[in-house]
Amino acid sequence: MIKDKKVEVVARIRQCLAKSDAVFVVNQNKMTVTESENLRRQLKSVDSSYLVTKNTLARLAVKGGAFECVLSHLKGQAVLVFSRNITGSAKVISEYSSKNDDKITVICGGYDQRLLSAADVSMLAQLPSINELRAKIVAVIQTPAQRMATLLQAPASQIARVLKSYSEKQ
Repeated sequence: MIKDKKVEVVARIRQCLAKSDAVFVVNQNKMTVTESENLRRQLKSVDSSYLVTKNTLARLAVKGGAFECVLSHLKGQAVLVFSRNITGSAKVISEYSSKNDDKITVICGGYDQRLLSAADVSMLAQLPSINELRAKIVAVIQTPAQRMATLLQAPASQIARVLKSYSEKQ
């Protein structure tokens, strides 16, 4: 690869890292182009991207940045997954790995300048997504209001029922 091209690749990786909240290092093994494109599509749906690059270039890009903690894990057929939705990305990677005979395996991750082990990433995959959490919060907020409305309507309906039965008797 020409030196200018290498500089461009390192700059692109640094740009992706700067936009990411988290990064995952995964090992891909015997993935077809179709499988790789399918994984890219799934990751894109959760605001993430997948980049295959040379480890030496990835090491140069990671060095000195917020995700330097993953530097020592960039070996073999390592692939970088840049994430803006940490739980969504972890879910996609974990599900894809389990459904495809472990063609990809999580090596590690980086979040908030901390190294995440493969077990940490697996645990993240089990957490609810941000949208699921928002829905739960809305449900918790709405429930007391609904109960209050029901309680306030109960006396009025009882009075109406008593009046109706009284008027029917007369």
